[in-house]
Order: sequence, then structure tokens, then C-alpha cells
Amino acid sequence: MKHCFVINPAAGSGKDQEALLPHIMNAVKKWGADYEIHRTSGPGEAVTYARGRLSESTGETVRFYSCGGDGSASEILNGIYGAKNAELAIIPAGSGNDYIRNFGGKERFCDITALIAGTAVPVDVIKYTFTPLRQGDQGEVTSYALNMINMGFDARVVRRMERLKNKFFIKGTGAYVAGVVIELTGYKMSRAVFRPEGEEAFETDILLAGVGSGRFSGGGFDGIPVAEVNDGLLDFMVIKPISRRRFIRLISAYHDGKHIGNPEFEGILHISRVEKVEIEPVSPLIFTTDGEVNFTEKTVTISVAPEKLSFVIPDGVDQP
Repeated sequence: MKHCFVINPAAGSGKDQEALLPHIMNAVKKWGADYEIHRTSGPGEAVTYARGRLSESTGETVRFYSCGGDGSASEILNGIYGAKNAELAIIPAGSGNDYIRNFGGKERFCDITALIAGTAVPVDVIKYTFTPLRQGDQGEVTSYALNMINMGFDARVVRRMERLKNKFFIKGTGAYVAGVVIELTGYKMSRAVFRPEGEEAFETDILLAGVGSGRFSGGGFDGIPVAEVNDGLLDFMVIKPISRRRFIRLISAYHDGKHIGNPEFEGILHISRVEKVEIEPVSPLIFTTDGEVNFTEKTVTISVAPEKLSFVIPDGVDQP
């Protein structure tokens, strides 16, 4: 097996990635692993690297270690999806690291020796198709996500985070908190028609919405606590508009995953389990895929991808 460590220098604070290097070297030497280390040079480059690395493979298993955040793992996923000899492992070094929360959090995933000794298990992948806004004649594109697709307040906070990072060099949790504060003062809702397969369509303004294989987003918000990463279905959640005061009062319950079955959310929460959902924007839609921001004015189609991903569970961590 080949072990490929893909380091994203732009993820999180940027310091954790370089601090990983001695730990990686100690682990591969201890294990006697065949390895290589690759630093990405910009957005999308991990996709190119992973595809190229697999094209050079002679059929041996290649385990890619994403050393960054959820966006870094998503890029590698898009480079390896469908390859029978590829596995994905995550070493958390980003600001969110939400996907691994489904398996108990980051501590064991930081143990690189445990990851090298880990076992790959099949997990679901999210397939989404949309037409990007302001992309010329690019037309409709299809991509894959590992954890969750978010719309509404979450997505706007992430967009605000990116602006704060670029303008004021605020990173990590500080950028997320600052984004929440700013968006709360002037949040303008998008509106869309939701068409979950097998259910009646409905139109609403969007306070919060998500379609997930995993439970968590936004750096630990347990937004879809009923989601399972390998059940062959996606969980679809929408919270309809409420007053800013009520939102502030209920956000803690939402963060802790205590909104499902909560009388406080009666009449404003829709949640169901689906194979596919179409989202038709009535106004321009901002949505995030594993924390990466996208824009569209046309229908977004989200479904369970036909093939599962081989995801590495560290040695000593319970398998799903």
C-alpha cells in the first residue's frame, strides 16, 4: 500500500500543517510505510494530484491522508471517487473538521500511527449537480461531497468567513464567530422550492437547511443528529424563518442537536430521509459543500452517489 499525505498549507491557522510533519515522519518510519508527502499549491490542486497519483498506480491500494479541513478532504474525494484502489483518511488540521465528529472527534484521528494501522470502511458520498453563477459558458457541473451541503444562514456565515480571512487575516473559530455576529445584524434570506423525492414539494424562505450524510457542520453544530454515514440515504433538514430574537434563543439547542422532537421547533422544522432532493432557487442561492462556497440561480440536484467511498477508521475507533 502507498501512503500519500496531502498537506493544505492554507487550511485552518496554517501552523498545524507544518507541525504535522515530524509526526508523519515518525509514524511512517515506525510502520515502515511506503509514503510520499505532497503540499497543495492552491484551490483544486488536490483533485489534480489525487487523479494523477492514481493514474500512476499499478493497481496497488493508495491511501490518501487529507491534512487540512473538510474542504481539503472533499477535494481529494473528487479526485479519487470511483477508484477501486483508493482510500481516504483524514488528519484534522483545519478550522471545522466536522466529518470526523461522526466517529467521536479528532483525538484518535490525530494519531497518525493509528490511522496507518486503521481499516477502510464503506461510507456514503453525496453527489450534487448545479450550474455555477458567473462561470461563463461552463454550464452544469457534477461534484461530490463527503459530509454535508448547507444553505441559508450557515452558508452566508461561511461566505463571510472567507471575506474576513482575506481582508483581515482572521482564521479558524474567530472568523466563524465574527461571521455569525455580522450576519445576524443584516441577514437576508434566500427562497427556494424544495422537492424531496417521494414527498410533497414546498416553497419557503430559508433560515437553515442542510442535506447530509454526516451530522455536523459549522465547526460542531449537530444540525442533523439522526444522520448516519453508511445507511445509503441522505438526511434533509429545513428550518423556516423565525424572528432574530427567537433564533438567538434557539441556536444553542440547534448546536447541541436537541431541535428534533423539541416543541420549540414545532411548525418550523422539516426533516426527512431521502435518496434525492431538488432545490430550485426563487432568488440567487448561496450554498456550501463541505464548507466550500457556491452560488447558483438554477436548480441544485442532490442525491446519494452510486458508489461508496473507502474511508479509514483509526485503529481503536469503533466502526460505524
